[in-house]
This record gives sequence, C-alpha cells and structure tokens, in this order.
Amino acid sequence: MDNMSDMGCSSQKITKSDSIHHMSHSQRQPELPPFPASVNEQPSELYQTIMSHSFYPPLMQRTSWTLAAPFKEQHHYRGPSDSIANNYSLMAQDLKLKDLLKVYQPVTINIPREKIFQGLPLANNCSSGPNKKKRKFSPRDKEDLTRTKLACSISVSSPIKKEVVISSTFPGSRPMSPEEQIDVMLQQEMEIEGKETQPSESDLERYYYYLTNGIRKDMIAPEEEEVMHRISKLISNTLLTSPLLEPLVILLVKEKENDYYSSLMKSIVDYILMDPTERERLFIKNIPHVFPQRVIRAPVPWHCVYRNAKKWNEEHLHTVNPMMLSLKELWFAEFRDLRFVRTAELLGGKLPLQPHEYWDVIQKHCMEARQILLNKWIPTCAQLFVSKKEQWVHFAPKSDYDSSRNIEEYFASIAAFMSLQLRDLVIKSLEDLMSFFMIHKDGNDFEEPYQEMEFFLPQLITIKLEVIEPIIVFNPSFDDCWELIHNSFLEIIKNSREIPKVESVLFPELKGYNLILGTVNTEEKLVSDFVDQTFEVFQKNQVGPRKYLNVYKKYDDLLDNMAEQNITAFLKENHEIEDFVTRISSIKKRRNEIASMHITVPLAMFCLDTMTLNYDLCERAQNLKDRLIQFQVEVNRDTNTSICNQYNIIADKVSEIPANTEELVFLIEFLKKSSNVTVFKLRRQLRDAIERLEFLMDYADLPQEDIKLNSTLFLWPDQIEDIFENSRNLLLSKRDQAEMDLIKRCSEFGSKLEGYNKELEGFRKREVMTTEEMKNNVEKLHELSKNLDQALVEFELINKEEELLEKEKSTFPLLQALMINKVPYEQLWLTAYEFSIKSEEWMNGPLFLLNAEEIAEEIGNMWRTIYKLTKTLADVPAPRRLAENVKVKIDKFKQHIPILSISCNPGMKDRHWQQISEIAGYEIKPTETTCLSNMLEYGFSKFIDKSSVL
Repeated sequence: MDNMSDMGCSSQKITKSDSIHHMSHSQRQPELPPFPASVNEQPSELYQTIMSHSFYPPLMQRTSWTLAAPFKEQHHYRGPSDSIANNYSLMAQDLKLKDLLKVYQPVTINIPREKIFQGLPLANNCSSGPNKKKRKFSPRDKEDLTRTKLACSISVSSPIKKEVVISSTFPGSRPMSPEEQIDVMLQQEMEIEGKETQPSESDLERYYYYLTNGIRKDMIAPEEEEVMHRISKLISNTLLTSPLLEPLVILLVKEKENDYYSSLMKSIVDYILMDPTERERLFIKNIPHVFPQRVIRAPVPWHCVYRNAKKWNEEHLHTVNPMMLSLKELWFAEFRDLRFVRTAELLGGKLPLQPHEYWDVIQKHCMEARQILLNKWIPTCAQLFVSKKEQWVHFAPKSDYDSSRNIEEYFASIAAFMSLQLRDLVIKSLEDLMSFFMIHKDGNDFEEPYQEMEFFLPQLITIKLEVIEPIIVFNPSFDDCWELIHNSFLEIIKNSREIPKVESVLFPELKGYNLILGTVNTEEKLVSDFVDQTFEVFQKNQVGPRKYLNVYKKYDDLLDNMAEQNITAFLKENHEIEDFVTRISSIKKRRNEIASMHITVPLAMFCLDTMTLNYDLCERAQNLKDRLIQFQVEVNRDTNTSICNQYNIIADKVSEIPANTEELVFLIEFLKKSSNVTVFKLRRQLRDAIERLEFLMDYADLPQEDIKLNSTLFLWPDQIEDIFENSRNLLLSKRDQAEMDLIKRCSEFGSKLEGYNKELEGFRKREVMTTEEMKNNVEKLHELSKNLDQALVEFELINKEEELLEKEKSTFPLLQALMINKVPYEQLWLTAYEFSIKSEEWMNGPLFLLNAEEIAEEIGNMWRTIYKLTKTLADVPAPRRLAENVKVKIDKFKQHIPILSISCNPGMKDRHWQQISEIAGYEIKPTETTCLSNMLEYGFSKFIDKSSVL
C-alpha cells in the first residue's frame, strides 16, 4: 500500500516500461509451466501462490497500514488519512490533506441564483470547478435529488491571480414530484443499460472468484455487537431462550454474519471495479447489473447542510480549547527531553557492553521512561484538568438525562493530542537509538594487516570468538545481534503502550471504554525506515569481524584436527629424541604467537573478545606439546619398566636353587649368557634411557613413581654383578655335587641289574606245571618286566645327566641282555598259565557261551608260540620240557575243535540234533548246561566224520 512505494505522489504516472507496471498490469493471462507429473510431493506454498496470482491477479494488498487497501494503491505514496477516501474513488485520488493548508479564508459573495444556474437544464444539477461533465445519477445522487437543501460552491479566479473562494448560499432547489423522480431514474437506468454490455462467462467466473476469494475476512471491520443487541430486542425472549430453538438461533446468527461480510465484500469489489484500469488488470470487462433501487424522497433545503456544519464545528472543534495549550506547555516544560533510551548516557558510560548488559540497559531505560509517563506525566495532566476545570466542565451533561456526547468528544480530542505527544516521544527515541548506531555508519572494513588505531570511536557491543569445530564462530551470532538491536526498537514501542488516558484518572468509574493512548505501531513505515537504516549500518559493520578471521587462517590445522592427525602419524613412526625436541619447539613457538595476539579487537560498532578463542587455541597447541612429551614419558616408563623387569628376571633366575642336573646346567648356561651378552644389551638401553631422561628433565614434570623407577633402573647394573658372582659360586658347588651323585647313581644301578639277572636265572630250572606255580611265575615275570622298564628309563636319565654334565655316557650291556633273555620265559609261563585257565573253561563251560572260531584262533596262537619256544629253549632242559608238555596238551585239545565248531554253530536246529540222535541210537540234544566234556562222554566224536547230515 502506501508504505510499499517510493513514489512522491499518487498523481505520478508509471510508464509501461517500469517493472512495477508489469507486476500488476498483465497484457494477457500468464501461465506457469505445469508442475511435473513425476513429482510426487505437494507443490510448495510459493508455487501455489504464484500460480494463483498468475490466473487471478491480487485484488487487495496483503499487508498495509490500513485494512482493505486495493492492490492498485501500491505504486502511490499516501499516508493512512489520505488513503482512506481515495482507495477506491477515481475523483478523489489526487486529493491530499496537506494541500488543504493552502486554502485561504474564503470570501463569501452572494450571487443571485438565476445567474448561477442560467443555461442549466435541471435545477438539481450543479457544476463543480474544472469538472464540466454531467453528473451521473448514482445511488448517492439519488439521495441528494430528494433533499430539500443542497450546498454548492464554485471557485472563481480573479484577474490579479488572488485565490478567492466564492461561497454562495442559495435557496433550496425546486422540489420534484414522485413522478418526475421516477422518470429521471428510469431515464438514467436506460442510459446505463445502453452503454454497458452483458458480462461473458469468463467475466462472471472471475467476478465470482474475487467476491469469494479476493478479500480476506480480517480486512473487514467486524460487525458491532450493538447490532445483534438491537436485533435481540426485536425478538421475544421466549424464543431466544428456548432450548429447542437454540440450534436455529445459532444457524441464523451465523447466516447474519455471513451476509454481513458477503455484502461488504461485494460492495468493495464493485467499487474497485469502477476503475477501468482495474478491470483491465483483472481481465473483467463487464460485471452483472445491480437491480436498481428506486427511492422517492422528500425535498431537503440546501442551507441546512451549512447550518449543521457550522453548529457541529461550534460544538465539536476542540483544538482551540485553552487546555490544549496548557498540555502543550506542560509537555515542553517538563517532558520534551524525556527519551525511552538515553543514548547520551550510554555513550558516556562504559563501552563496549556485553549483549546481556546492553539489553539490560535498554530495558532499564525504557522501564524508567514508562514509569515517568505513568507516575508523573498522566497524574500531572490530570491535576491540570482539576485545577482548570472551568475550561472544560461546560461540556459535561447538566443532568443524568442529558447526552454525554460532547464531553466524550472533548476528551477524545485530548486523547488524540496526548497521543501525538506520546508518538513524538517514541519517534524521537527511535531516532536517537538509530543515531546511536549511525556513529559507525562508515562500517569497519579495513586493509590487512589489521591496525588497532584505525578504530578510535567507542565500540557498542562485544562479540566473543569461540570454536565450534572445525570453525570459529561469533557468540552471539550476527543474527542474534541483529535480533537484539531490532528488539531494542520494539522495546521502545512496547513500553509506550498501555499508557492510560487522562480521563481514566479523572473518572476512575469509567468502564468498558477505550482508555489507552495511541502510540506508534510496529508496522508503520517510519519504524521500518529507522530499522532499515540501522540494518544497513549493521551490515557494513559485519565486514570487519569476518575479515579479521583471516588472522586465524594459519591455525586452521588446530581447529580441524589436522595437527592432531599429524602428531598421531608422527608418533607412529620411529624418531630420535632430537626430532621430538624440534617438533616441540615448533609447537611452543606457535603457542607463543597465539598468546601474544589481541584479546580485544575494536571494530567500529563491535568489539571482538578473542580471549576465549586464543585460550582455546593455546590449549590445543599445549595439548599437542603435552602429547609428545607424554608419549616420551610413557615410552620412558614402559622401557624402564621393561629393563627393570629383565634385570629382575635375570636376578630371580640365577638365584634359583636347581632341583636337578638339567636345571643346574640350564642355570649355568643362563648365567653365562646373561653376564656375557644380555647385560651388555641392557647397558645400551640404559644409555638411551639416560638420553630420554635428559629430555624429560627439560620438558616434563615426572611423577614420584617415575622418579623412583629411574633410580631403580640406574642401580641395577651394580646390583646384577653382585648377584652374578653369588650365583656363579653357588652353581659351581652344585655341579660338583651333581657329578658325585651321578657316580654313585651309576654304581647303584649296576648292582640293581645284577639282582635282576639272578632273578631271571632262577627261571632256567623251573618246570612245575601246577596252576598255582604257573600263576606265581607269571606274576614274578611281570614284576621283573616292570622293573626292567623302570631300569631302562633310569638308564636314559643317567645318560642324559651324563650328557648335561659333559661326561662319557655309560652303556650297561647287562640291561640289554636282561631285556632279551626275559622274553622267552615270560612267553612260556604266560602261555602255559593261560592255556591251563582257559582249557578248563572251554571243557566245562556251557557250550552256548563259547565261540568256536575265537577258541580255534587262540589255540592256534598258543600252539605257534609254544612251538617257537621249544626251539628257542632247546639248550635249557627244564623250560624246554615244560614247553613240550604244554604243546602236547594243546595238540590234544585241538582234536576237540571240530566238536566245538559243530556244537557251537548257531545254525544247528532241533531237526539236526534229532538226525544225530537217530544215527547214534540214543538222544543227543545239548542244553544250557551242556559242556564240551559232556559231548565227549556221549561219544560225539564218533560222528564227526558224518557231519554231512547237518
């Protein structure tokens, strides 16, 4: 609306080449490309709005100072008062309130009525200055036609160019009869119908769209509650309070409200479409004809209008009331220097301020100014009214039955005047606050490198530089700073609100009445102008802080962890102590550079507080340095601990008491290797430890544990030599003792073998065949075998010990002879004993429990073993005879194998035994208790050859 254009006046023409013209004057109905069908998501709100405006250009402005402002007014610059009348009217679009000041006091000249209206066709027509067109008979004209009193003024220019307004007072116009009024109205209706054409379907569709969607509901003032109150009085209370009719009442109230808004919307649309340019812009050529309203009115005298206006001015014009001058003098005497924000005090105080400090000061100043207005200005004005009551009390009603309209209008004028004073205070406060920031209107851009002396004016707000990895940020951010500054303007306006009118103090009993003084609205253009100018200064003062960040560019590796990664890679590699010294010196130099940088950076409006940032960067550099040092501390601790552990292991090992010769020899070799090789390696590691310790003494503060560890480490070389000497003597003594013990052990082992040989010789003469004798001999031979096995193990141990002691190995040939000679006797007695036991079981055990095949296999093995022994023991008479006897017994038992094969055959059935019984002549049938000896008693062997019957 008014505040959205920079044009000087509404009469200024817009060329067709201007972009503003094309924003509201389309040559055709434009179209946007359709939304792609492949897109599944809903079109954006912006796309929908543009599409809507493409087919239906906006009728009303979305935001404006006044409500219901047409879109066509966007390229005009008007104040709210100028906009109210000429928003829709073509005739009044060039009128401005400021031009009324040029009108001089009119000179009233009475001219005969005949001269004025000479040559006019109708007495009710009136010419008005430069407009020579015939008056249309509009609905408003219809009203004027039937009035009995009309006012008409004409302007006459004198030859000496002196503006003289000639005001003529005429007698009332000639009354018209009802028939004449009807004729005039019908004639005008016919003329209108002849000039206008019927609307097309497109016109009707677009017209209906703007009726329903062209004007928002919030642009229209809501209907006064008094209307509903008057309607309710016309309806019986019984109908209004009936529960059954309550839904109907709600429905009718809703319908009334819809009719109210619909009628106002239609009136506004119709009035806007009276402008031909608007019709062309909105693509509506014609609109539906309104059904004519024909009203016959009585004549009204013209001079009544003048009389009423004069009387109204006498009763309602209060700007010349003496109280107005008193209020003005009071304001200029006591409150003209009052400001919501005392910028002079801010500039004279401690600057720059922290953001919260700045906000606290703004709130404090605004609150103090508000308290002065509430506690001093309004009460003083009220007291002024009390002391000068005679200047206004005559407006008050004389009795309870008189109207209070005059006194209400009077105090409304007082409120308007005091509101202007309050607005003036707010505007000046906003202007002072803007000037507070305008001292830095040149911005803070600077040529690198930064020079602190370039910015000598006091800064206003402090901004801290902080790290949010991997970047440096402003705290508060510039968005937050601007919000803080913008809120300062809003805080001034906020504290100017809710200031009561003076009548609220004079008449405390007033209720349900607007008792608040008007002030500046945050949406007014003057507020946005102040804010916009301040924002331009604010933007210019963002350049310097952002540019100053270049100072920290070379420390980006500390922010993005690249320095940390470089240290990590460095520590993974093998480096000498000198490399660590070089790297630490480099980091220390960078840290000193950071520590020497500015901690406060003046930059016009802002002052950068870099203390936190510098401290953080120093800490990061220090952490890198500490990490290198700590790495060496840990390496030193681990290496020293490892060296001490190796010394401890050596000391513990060489101090052990060997439990056997193997351990003795191992300890001797270990002692030899440790004293000749290991200790020298450890000494080389000690030299490295000394170098690390010198490094750590320069850069690190070692804990008590590490100091103690270093002391222990450097004491070990002397201690280990003493331990070696003591262990060497002990081990040599143990070796001599081991050699003596080995000689004794060999002698005892030879004696033991002699005893085993005598025991084995005793079996050369034994040949007794009793079961008990055989059992004892088997057990003795088993014990002898066990002893010989142990002797073999002991022999191997003796040889191993001799090898450890580097002695010649003993042979002990008797042991090998015993192992060989023992085998025949062991086989003989074991086989004889097994045959003796098993033959008894086979002969007398149940046949169904015997396995003929296994028995045959075992008998065969026994026979082969005994047969070999008869050959082997041929030179030994007694064992040979025993072997022959056993062989004879085995041969004898082998004869019964066929019987066992038949008797134990699982395939033998009852019919087979029945056939055998028939051949034998008596019944032969084995039972569960039948054994081999029973079968022999039956003479079963006689029928072996006749086994074909089976």
